[in-house]
Formats: sequence, structure tokens, C-alpha cells
Amino acid sequence: MEKDIVQVILEKELTVKNPILIEGFPGIGLVGNIASQYIVNDLKMTYIGAMNSKYFPPLAVLLGGVVNMPVRIYEDASKGVVVLTADIPIHPLASYEVGREIVAWAESIDVQELICLAGITVMDDQNRVFGAVSRQELLDKIRGKAEIFEIGTITGITGSIMNECRIRNLPAVCLLGETASAEPDPRSAIAAIETINKIYGLGVNTAKLAEQAEEIEVQMAQLAQQMKAAAPEEQQTQLPKEFPMYG
Repeated sequence: MEKDIVQVILEKELTVKNPILIEGFPGIGLVGNIASQYIVNDLKMTYIGAMNSKYFPPLAVLLGGVVNMPVRIYEDASKGVVVLTADIPIHPLASYEVGREIVAWAESIDVQELICLAGITVMDDQNRVFGAVSRQELLDKIRGKAEIFEIGTITGITGSIMNECRIRNLPAVCLLGETASAEPDPRSAIAAIETINKIYGLGVNTAKLAEQAEEIEVQMAQLAQQMKAAAPEEQQTQLPKEFPMYG
């Protein structure tokens, strides 16, 4: 991994072998961000470390007055799962390099499969989850549990990660929770998590997320505004009003 692009800073050694890696970056509806962080919280996963890069927005995320790295790594050894969750968007110009380095790191820890969580904009939100895969044989795994995303594009960091998985022949599944709103959509995140439960038997309880949906929508909208304010002025002109579609 090129140290000038992405640094992986581990405070503890990973104990899980051949894990499933779940990643969630902010994007449409903040689906990936909300879903991945909720999985971490519900499973009470162990904080392992963080990723850092000169391509990340220059800000520190605070939790209870303490700095919390904006891109974090957690594990649950009992379930064989590692989660990479992020509070910051990745600019399109950096998505290729960052995505490549994330997949290289995934290979270095012998990931058996990578799950990308993101959102997709639709006109009529029915809480569906669309799925795409890096290898043909994986379609049978998601068929009947997610709607196959037959034709379209996956943008930003999520698209870059899926492309890199295709290049490296790494098994990867992308789950896209649909949303008709430009605002943070925890209900779409719930649908994505429940789809993961169906496919992988993760056993995440989404009841608390459903109860907290309205509060989360407000908190995430505030975070989105802070992210936009932290971006350089020339970047802000490229940011969609609803927060970036970067994954």
C-alpha cells in the first residue's frame, strides 16, 4: 500500500481470519455511513484502528469531546466480520486511488468477500435494495434477497472499490438502498442491513435504528452541512445540494 495515499493505523491486531469486510462511506441518503456505523454499534464491535489520507477532508470528528478518526476499522471475531465505516466523503478525483488502496488492504487481510453499502436515488421509494456483484457466480447469492441492479452505474468511491474488486477478481457485493429523498435516510439503511442479514445471517437487530430514525436524520443532516463547509471552495461548487453522491 502506498503510504502517501492511504495509511492504515492499527491500534490492535486483527484477530479474525478470512473476514467478510463491510464498507460504508457517506453518499446518497448517507445509507452506507448510517448502516455501517449501526452494525458496529449493534454488534458491539471492537475498534481496531483507522485509515488516514491526504485525500481526506481536513477535519477531526468528535465524540463526547474526544477526537474520533473519520474513517474507522472495527471487528467482530465471533462473526468473522470487519467493518470500515466513514464519516467523510471521498472526492471523485481521489476515489480511484483511495478505492484501489482499500481493496489492496482487503487483500492483505485475506478478505473472503467485500460488501459495499451505498444509496441509490429513485422517484418512488419502496424501501427496495438493489444488488450488484463483481463476479457472475455471486448473482445467485443475492437473487431473491436483493433486486438485481441490471443496468446502471455505481458512482464515487463505491464504484471505484467495485471496479478494483473486478480487476483483482475479489468477490464483492454492492447493496444499494433506494431513497427518494435528498436527506439522510436511515429507513433505507435499515433495508440494507436487513438484506445483509438475509444473505449473510449477521443477526443485526434494526429495531433501535427504526426508533431513532427521526433523530438520526437531523444529526446526519447537520454532519452533512459540516462536511460541505469543510470542503475547499472549489470542491463545494461540485457538491450536490443534498450532500455528495460519492459512494
